[in-house]
Amino acid sequence: MIDQRKPVRVFKNWKLGCYSIMQDGRLKASARQLLLADVEFRVRESGRRRMLENGVRNVHAYAIGHLVDYVHPKEARELEGMSGRGTFYDPKRFSAFVDSETETPVIYALAALFDERGVIYASPCNESTLIQAA
Repeated sequence: MIDQRKPVRVFKNWKLGCYSIMQDGRLKASARQLLLADVEFRVRESGRRRMLENGVRNVHAYAIGHLVDYVHPKEARELEGMSGRGTFYDPKRFSAFVDSETETPVIYALAALFDERGVIYASPCNESTLIQAA
């Protein structure tokens, strides 16, 4: 059971083709869509370097936030769309999640929708707190 009061850690599970939701160091659920609030995007540089050196994927990039809702991979329902901008992470090109249009690092978002197409994030009114230059 996921405790809605505690933050979760979300990462793309490439083997299963979905997102993994962890809380308190344990896998709690898998999702094809999910919505997080108060989101922080993190990349562990040591894991990124190890992946680049060995060529073997490892979990070193993830989002932390409060789970609002999620859709299990076998569920038929869809989450409501969210307006915002896209963000992505490419370990060969960047050391952080970046905005899809500007390629500026994205550190924090008010909310983020994760689905099969990628991640859409909603920025706070003052974008300087969301998008920070590296």
